[in-house]
Amino acid sequence: MMQVTQRSSLRPWLEKLTYMHDEWMNKGDVENAKKVRQLLRKVANEEFTIAFCGHFSAGKSSLINELLGEPLLPSSPIPTSANLVKVKAGKEYARVFYKHEPPVEYAAPYDYEQIRSYCKNGDDIEAIEVSRKTTRIPDGVAIMDTPGIDSTDDAHRLATESALHLADVVFYMMDYNHVQSELNFQFTKELTSYGKSLYLIVNQIDKHRDAELPFRSFQQSVQEAFRNWGVSVSRIFFTSLKDRNHPFNELNELVHFLQLLFAERNTRLLNGIEVAAKRLLNDHLAYLESVDAEREAVVNDRLAQLADVQTIEMLQQQQEMLEKHIHETEATFRQELDNVLEHAYIMPFETRELAHAYLQSVQPDFKVGFLFSKAKTEQERAARLAAFYHNLKEKVTSQMEWHVREQLVRFYKQQMLQDPALMNECQSFTVSWNEQLLAELVKKGAGVTGEYVLNYTNDVAAELKKRYRNEALKLFALMFATWKETIEKECQQLALELEKAREKQQLIEEQNARQHYREQTYMHQLSLLAADAPAIKIADSRLAELVSDEILVRTEIARRGEQTQPSVSFQPEEKRPEPSTNSKKAAETIRHLREAADLAKGIPGMNRFIHELTEKAKRLESRTFTVALFGAFSAGKSSFANALMGERILPSSPNPTTATINKIVPPTEAKPHGTVIVQMKTENQLFKDIQYSLRYFQLKAETLQEALLASEQALGKEVGAKEKPHYAFLQAVIHGYEQIKPLLGQTVQIDLDEFPSYVADETKACFVEWMELYYDCALTRQGIVLVDTPGADSINARHTGVAFEYIKNADAVLFVTYYNHAFSKADREFLIQLGRVKDTFAMDKMFFIVNAADLANSKEELATVVAYVKDQLGQFGIRFPRLYAVSSRLALEEKLGERSSNGVLTNSGIQAFEADFARFIMDELTNVAIIEAYAEIKRMHETLVDYIRQSEQSNEEKEAKVKQLSDEQALIRQVVEQLNVESDIQALTQEIAELTYYVKQRLSLRMNDWFKEAFNPAVLRDDNRNIQQALVACLQELIQSVGFDLAQEMRATSLRIERFLTKKAHEQFQLLATAIARIHPMPLSEAQLPPFTTPDFALALETIDYSRFKKALSLYKNAKSFFERDEKRLMKEEIEKQLQQPINEYVSENEQLLLSIYTAQYEQGIRYLAHSLQQQIDDYFAGLLTALTTIIDVPMLQAAAAQLEAILAIGD
Repeated sequence: MMQVTQRSSLRPWLEKLTYMHDEWMNKGDVENAKKVRQLLRKVANEEFTIAFCGHFSAGKSSLINELLGEPLLPSSPIPTSANLVKVKAGKEYARVFYKHEPPVEYAAPYDYEQIRSYCKNGDDIEAIEVSRKTTRIPDGVAIMDTPGIDSTDDAHRLATESALHLADVVFYMMDYNHVQSELNFQFTKELTSYGKSLYLIVNQIDKHRDAELPFRSFQQSVQEAFRNWGVSVSRIFFTSLKDRNHPFNELNELVHFLQLLFAERNTRLLNGIEVAAKRLLNDHLAYLESVDAEREAVVNDRLAQLADVQTIEMLQQQQEMLEKHIHETEATFRQELDNVLEHAYIMPFETRELAHAYLQSVQPDFKVGFLFSKAKTEQERAARLAAFYHNLKEKVTSQMEWHVREQLVRFYKQQMLQDPALMNECQSFTVSWNEQLLAELVKKGAGVTGEYVLNYTNDVAAELKKRYRNEALKLFALMFATWKETIEKECQQLALELEKAREKQQLIEEQNARQHYREQTYMHQLSLLAADAPAIKIADSRLAELVSDEILVRTEIARRGEQTQPSVSFQPEEKRPEPSTNSKKAAETIRHLREAADLAKGIPGMNRFIHELTEKAKRLESRTFTVALFGAFSAGKSSFANALMGERILPSSPNPTTATINKIVPPTEAKPHGTVIVQMKTENQLFKDIQYSLRYFQLKAETLQEALLASEQALGKEVGAKEKPHYAFLQAVIHGYEQIKPLLGQTVQIDLDEFPSYVADETKACFVEWMELYYDCALTRQGIVLVDTPGADSINARHTGVAFEYIKNADAVLFVTYYNHAFSKADREFLIQLGRVKDTFAMDKMFFIVNAADLANSKEELATVVAYVKDQLGQFGIRFPRLYAVSSRLALEEKLGERSSNGVLTNSGIQAFEADFARFIMDELTNVAIIEAYAEIKRMHETLVDYIRQSEQSNEEKEAKVKQLSDEQALIRQVVEQLNVESDIQALTQEIAELTYYVKQRLSLRMNDWFKEAFNPAVLRDDNRNIQQALVACLQELIQSVGFDLAQEMRATSLRIERFLTKKAHEQFQLLATAIARIHPMPLSEAQLPPFTTPDFALALETIDYSRFKKALSLYKNAKSFFERDEKRLMKEEIEKQLQQPINEYVSENEQLLLSIYTAQYEQGIRYLAHSLQQQIDDYFAGLLTALTTIIDVPMLQAAAAQLEAILAIGD
């Protein structure tokens, strides 16, 4: 059981970390609790840890081995497996921590090789701890070796990141040639954000050449680059394990500095523990957020739906207002009606007088006249009643009925009722009453006094008002009920809204509570980490339980030979093969072609042969071979080119340079040795290049001036890993534009002394389209034009198409990769394209170079690297590659006579390559021309023999033969004229359809890899970053990968079509030749189709609408559920679904483009072939007819034929 430290300064940390561990386990945060437990063990051991991380090939293991004084750790220039190795001083043992089994301890003595092999087994083993009796490392210090973060295996980077919490000090190591890699900037920036003590080591500075760049300038550029990225480091060490006497080697200073760190370990350990604990606490907070994220996503979705819902207070106010409005509306109407009726003045004096007269008429003693008085009385009474009624009726109508009607109509309109029948009732409102009402209200026996008249009229008015009130209220009740129904619906809706508002408030409170809990938890635990925090009492038994390990101890010696890696044998070829003799053969062939052409002069019908033979001789004599050089910027292409030429011509630098196309061309009379021609970009080309880079900063421009302004704007933005190369390009443009502006679009001639600045100075190079250097050297004297192309990782979008044209048209393709650097994504895509088109060429013209082979520590290591590269190429579809391990540096030194002994390599390895390459150029390529040359001489010989045979016939036979030949010539002409390519076009249509179908199939197969690369855990992390922005960036990367591959597939498809059509044209010739031979056998030369013009293919999906992926991106809830559950698959499937239509459209559009372009080119090519064939036929028959119809010098023909026969005998 591990002993718990009793050191007073560390005891509180054990208790704090134990508390955090137990709390986090209770919350289910197993991963971070595991790291806290690891930190606990580190504290319990009082272990100060120094971690070495960085490039897999930077020399981390070698440096640690150097510190230990023994080769304990495996070091390799190719990626090893993903596990961690910790070395410390103490009792000798080796512990192996398995991923799925308990740890095992191997007691000393154990087999070093066995442990070294375990170090490479990342599938089963998580970490290895080696304890050694050594004075090189003090007690209480551990050295940690981590996997290379730039490996093609993501597990390596994850393994490194998962262990950095244990490191108190981090040394980040880089290979000299890859210092300014984006990955370096990104990873070191992340480390500094953790608060780690960070130091940089630039190793392998023995690769530096002062002739290319002063070392001080290199140092300054490194410091400036990291400073520009915002990476703050305490110091940068420049070291070499190979050249101990290098003037700038700071290896001793590094060792001395490590000793200082050892001396300060107690102080630095405390600081390291605090930094690690705080970092883990941040990670725990991110975990809590990720746990809550799923619920948060549901809540946010619901809150988004409830975004327009008003507050509870506002809704309650509206509800109360509606209820109050219902009561107030009824009361208001009644009050207004009462006011109308109360103020209705229907009994003015005139009406009262008529009422008075009527009341008098109903008195018992009322009588009119003496004769017939009863009838007259009744008549008078009725007249008075009618007068009173009509007068009153008029007053009621004008003073009461109209006002009540108006009030009813107004209420209808105010409440916006939608019932025409009700409206009609309001507009026609009236109350029926008649004279009988007036009579019924008269009180029997009442005398007609002033008081009674007043009472009577009041009774009448009251009755009428009562009737109007009742009828108006009946109609109001109908309207009020209709209106109230509408209002109640509003109330119901408000009640529903109120429920939503309460739900919204509850969700917000729930969110706030979760956030408050997280913040409280974080602040509480953060406060515990403070030096003055109250002590936490944890029982010793609990501490001991957490810091102990259940380790299975094996006392037996690990058996030698277990799990050893298969060995690969490789021996660089030291003996240079005999050079090809084809250069002599070519010279002899040229002489024979000219001799044959001279023999043909003066012979009728030989004009075509004279022309063909002379042209072939010229082409063979002035033959040039275009050799395209490819590779990433740091692979050493320029160094390799210099090695081939045997002189330091192309500048090379460990810093990436702006991509230009540099051609090394044989000098001519017009352009002698040292001439440099520079083609500057046009304004339009420059604008397009700037426009492409601006997209990475979400900026657009319509003109060059706008683009320049936008570039300045881009330089003020925060720069990420993907933007950095574009940032550097735009910066170079801004700095150099004013000086270069007058030269844009021009072809400029410069001196050789200026050439390096146009290649390596980015403020000039970014404006250059291509350069031609006319240079006399061993390479160009062989007729070779060397084209140093932009790197496979060029930021220039146009270079993809340029590279393809060179792949297609170059006579040879050389791909250079670096000895101890994995293939980048750009390398991979380029090599996949080479694999696609490799089989479309008539011969294998590709050569692959593993450069910087002098970095090998042993021949076995070199063999392993070559085998690794060969295996990688096979995975990219390049089987049986011509593969060479070469040291460009040593090769150039050999050729310049500067070579010093190099230990492992007895030579640079370039001899084997140059011998094979020369054989390819002189034998394989030149041999084609030589064979064709002698075939043409043979056809001329056969024609001459035919002439001689015809001229030796009798006159009668000649006359008959002339007619026969004329008939045969006419028949043959008909055969040629009837040449039909319709079936070929049908076959072409089917071939294109099949080829594009398989394009989509292959695209689908690669989608999973692209998705994993774009949507990876390193980018999508729950650490308070803008996750939506990160998701969009991932989507953009995925779509760019798909679009790039689609365009590449189309380019490869075009080559397959051209090969298909070339084959069809050959079949047409064979059919024609057979048909012609049936009529009249003759020697025919098969003309070649004119070179095809490959269509331009734009990058696919450039203008895709990203809104179509909104649903797909919404499937992301948090990193945990995305990577551990099914969300990743669902998102990928949804993205694929949304991509299907634009992909189909792009493929369909280009399918039609391919069919249209190649149909036209093939038809034109076949017409050319038919015309060429017809010319041959006509010349042949013209010669025969001349031999038959004129006097021919037969001995002269026989002598010429004999000489041709002798030439052919030599040629064979």
